[in-house]
Amino acid sequence: MTVPRIRKLFFLACIIILEAIAARGQSTGLLLPEEQNTIEVFRRSSPAVVHINARQKILLKFEDITPKSGVGTGFFFDREGHVLTNLHVIEESNQVEVVLDDGRRLNARLVGTAPGMDLAVLKVDAPASEITPLSFGDSSEVVIGQKVLAVGHPLALHNTLTVGVVSALNRTLEFLSPELEDSVIQTDAAINPGNSGGPLLNSRGEVIGVVTAAVGEAQNVGFAVPSNFARRVIPDLLRMGHPYRPALGFSGRALNRYLADLFGVPLHEGFLVEEVASGSPADLAGLRGGERAVTVGEETIVLDGDIITAVSGKKVRTMGEIARGLLEGRPGEKVALTIYRKGRFFPVEFLLQPMQ
Repeated sequence: MTVPRIRKLFFLACIIILEAIAARGQSTGLLLPEEQNTIEVFRRSSPAVVHINARQKILLKFEDITPKSGVGTGFFFDREGHVLTNLHVIEESNQVEVVLDDGRRLNARLVGTAPGMDLAVLKVDAPASEITPLSFGDSSEVVIGQKVLAVGHPLALHNTLTVGVVSALNRTLEFLSPELEDSVIQTDAAINPGNSGGPLLNSRGEVIGVVTAAVGEAQNVGFAVPSNFARRVIPDLLRMGHPYRPALGFSGRALNRYLADLFGVPLHEGFLVEEVASGSPADLAGLRGGERAVTVGEETIVLDGDIITAVSGKKVRTMGEIARGLLEGRPGEKVALTIYRKGRFFPVEFLLQPMQ
């Protein structure tokens, strides 16, 4: 092949490549890969996200009135018509309506609630072929700075997308249960009234959190219950209508260096058991509370009780960490607690009560 012919073929190849690039640019609007990802996640997830209208209808003798109403968001997590949302969206309501992505309105019935996690499961009657559920991601892999997307219906504005990052991890919200202590996800994706109960998604379109709250006096400070907690509690809600929470039967406080130094406690970390209820699982396991009460300021601290240092080999310091560790076991099983008592460490078997 001659040199001029090689040059001609090379020139034609360049033209073909440039035309392909131009055609691709026209079809995508010269979108960046990050923008394309955002669009694709929204396109795939929005059919699963529903608008929730909740009403409290009061029947009077001569008329019906509806004094209270609320709006929120939810999402399908299976093809059987189950919708996950926040409990506070529907808590005071006796009529709940779900608005699908295509505008259809369906009556929903309440299946189960987890008040300590602000979660509720609803059920609507819709063909499985018309439901595209969202899948859950592993919230333990979430890192600060990663992109997140919130899809919901803020201020009754249907099908709204906001994008941000994970701003912080291990937050605590006072109205949530102890097992969520130091576990809540914080995001700067815009969260407004009506977003509650909606999914917080990662770049793969997986649910890594359930939007639950925002700081009203701040800008872009929102919070979500991690998906791993939702995944763990959903089977209980479907089966029993409420989550399994093992009875503990003890109370106390997290140790720190200040308390340890002040009272001469030999450990600087762990959970100090102050009281044990008679006949409780903690009592049956052999945990011992304190015997010496000392008042400091307005607080009374009971000393000389057991110090729990680990659950199933994992170090613990707070009641939340203990509760999460116990929930990893199954009802009827025994979970090993490591305690410190009078100068030595030893295991105690804690029986998780069967489901009722």
